[in-house]
Amino acid sequence: MYLSASHGIAYIRSDGSFMTARESFTEMRDAGFDALDVGLWQYCSDKRYLLRDDWEKGVDELCAAAEEAGLPVHQTHGDVLAGTQWDDLSYPRREEHFEMLFRCIEAARRLGAKYMVMHPYNLSRLPLYSEKENRDACIAYLAPYIEAAKKAGICLAVENMVDFGRKHRRYCGGDIYELIDLVETINDPAVGICLDTGHANISGINPAAAVRAIGKKHLYCTHINDNHALKGADEHLFPYFGDVNWADVVRALKEIGYENDFAYEACVLGIPDELRPTWLRYTVDLGRQLLSIK
Repeated sequence: MYLSASHGIAYIRSDGSFMTARESFTEMRDAGFDALDVGLWQYCSDKRYLLRDDWEKGVDELCAAAEEAGLPVHQTHGDVLAGTQWDDLSYPRREEHFEMLFRCIEAARRLGAKYMVMHPYNLSRLPLYSEKENRDACIAYLAPYIEAAKKAGICLAVENMVDFGRKHRRYCGGDIYELIDLVETINDPAVGICLDTGHANISGINPAAAVRAIGKKHLYCTHINDNHALKGADEHLFPYFGDVNWADVVRALKEIGYENDFAYEACVLGIPDELRPTWLRYTVDLGRQLLSIK
């Protein structure tokens, strides 16, 4: 497995301003990561890179920053919508989001990534939750992106989401088998799964058991993060800062023969800028310890 991280761990300065991609990627290289997980969704707002009129130039800037850092990009994360925005026809960014995902696929191709993570479609306005209706809507939503991804030579990894126990359940949230069923129904090697350990934990799913259920065939990517299940908050902590059993998770990944990125998707907000390099080096040491578990 490669130790990587979403560059969101080195993305925002302590004063709240954005770092450039070059600054983020360089800090991660200096910390000792093996690879980059480029969160493209972070560049799909505020006229940054992918949202610009000259977005292809923005993609070239991202690629140049990654090349300068000298770290490979194995996985990326496409643009996202919140849980109730998917089927809200009045949401102003809806059509923009659909276009951004095509741009994200092109960016993933140019970055040399093999995978792009996507969130599953969610029918939040059904009067009663229907797994079938959600699955059918999700398959229809994914179809043009699957085609675009195949032309670009990349695969899509659909992420398990969070079921907070709201009035309306969230598709692929509280049941990992819904996500497995979605991928097996699509039945295309261009589509697999990204397991978010934190999402699983607060949805009542044992992350290690989820790894074993998904198996090597379908597990393309990981989002490694921790939280406190009883809090019900998507805290995006680093391992050992919550209550996930990390030894079991790592052993499960090794049992199924997972060989892709062990990719942090965790936050470092609030750390003073001058301490961030030290903190990032610590997270690398933490990751090495985890990957050494037998």
